[in-house]
Amino acid sequence: MALLQDLIDEVLCRVPVKPLLRFRCVSKDWCSRIDSNAFIKKHLKTTLECNNGGGLIINDEGGRCYVVDSESLDGEGDDVVAVLLKNPLMSLIHGAEFFGAAKGLGCVAKNDMNEILVFNPLTRKARKIPTAPIEFPRCFYMGETSICGFGYDHVNDDYKIVKIAHCQFRFRGFMVMVYSLKTNSWKRIQNVPSDISFLMKWAVFAGGALYWLASKNQGKGLETIAGFDLEVEQFKEVPFPGVDEKFVAFNTRIMVPVGDSLCIFDNYPNYSIDVWLMNKDGSENPWYKAFTVKQPSPLDFEFLRPLAFSKSQTVVLLQVGNTKLMWYDLEKKTFKNVRIRGIPENFYAYLYTESLLHLADDKPLQELPQDKPLQKPSQDKQQKKQKKKRDDFLSRGFSLKL
Repeated sequence: MALLQDLIDEVLCRVPVKPLLRFRCVSKDWCSRIDSNAFIKKHLKTTLECNNGGGLIINDEGGRCYVVDSESLDGEGDDVVAVLLKNPLMSLIHGAEFFGAAKGLGCVAKNDMNEILVFNPLTRKARKIPTAPIEFPRCFYMGETSICGFGYDHVNDDYKIVKIAHCQFRFRGFMVMVYSLKTNSWKRIQNVPSDISFLMKWAVFAGGALYWLASKNQGKGLETIAGFDLEVEQFKEVPFPGVDEKFVAFNTRIMVPVGDSLCIFDNYPNYSIDVWLMNKDGSENPWYKAFTVKQPSPLDFEFLRPLAFSKSQTVVLLQVGNTKLMWYDLEKKTFKNVRIRGIPENFYAYLYTESLLHLADDKPLQELPQDKPLQKPSQDKQQKKQKKKRDDFLSRGFSLKL
């Protein structure tokens, strides 16, 4: 009998999350089994190891969130349906921005990161994070800005949020606070680098650390990468790979995670994209060039970033600018447009790992009797203001196989 139960677990842990949520209705035993912490962790571990279960969260300017589940992306099709989470965030935080995903959970923020919510997009569960107790001395209070990141500390099995408050009035100063989901508390971090200027509002999470594009010596053009190790809770510096001198004035850099490592995309508009991967062997040069993508003349893009691989591992889903998703065939070097029904013309897409994770004292974002695909908004209702280019490029689960 025990062998049969183990076999059932092995089968169920390979089933996507949406069917599993339906399978809870099979019996009380199955419901208890699927809801158990042991099964939830095993299912997530299997999902990550098999590079399965990558869904998309799509965020628009109005703070609305849409979800494309992994089953829609598996077929490498060119027609995908997005489902609006009916005010999953606006009921708690109106107009929130999605800024991070890590190991099955997502994170949104509003009001200069003073209102933060961690949530599971599929189970519709969330936890509102207590406000970080950041207070500058009175003489520092003016021109304060906030920088934030969300990630997972695998050593301590803990999700963490890092908030950096930066004051530029008369004296330059940082205050860094780290929130632990496990303890539901904030603490202040010392030994903050004083010669770094952060160039990104949101961090990129990869390999147990958060990363920001930055410059040194008060923004005098010495580019670097500021990293924060979530295990030891300390800052570190990572130098940039070299830039092609012929196009240095036009270069635009994008950071994305690649598996558990970091990737740099050097965009040379109307020319090519160099893809750099971070070495893990501790060599003197932290980067190596993985490949170069020549930009085809019919495809005019301001920036490009990977979101997810198909199950075949031969086709990668890319966001092109703020208006397109495309499949790129790594072998044939060809592009194919992806039409997502139900989303605005301008959007930001992020990959997240589907999971059954629940949060202590979590609450439903909203009781949804049925999620329905949206029809494309009418032309007169679409926002007319020009989209600003985002300074963060966060994706999850991008695992190159070269």
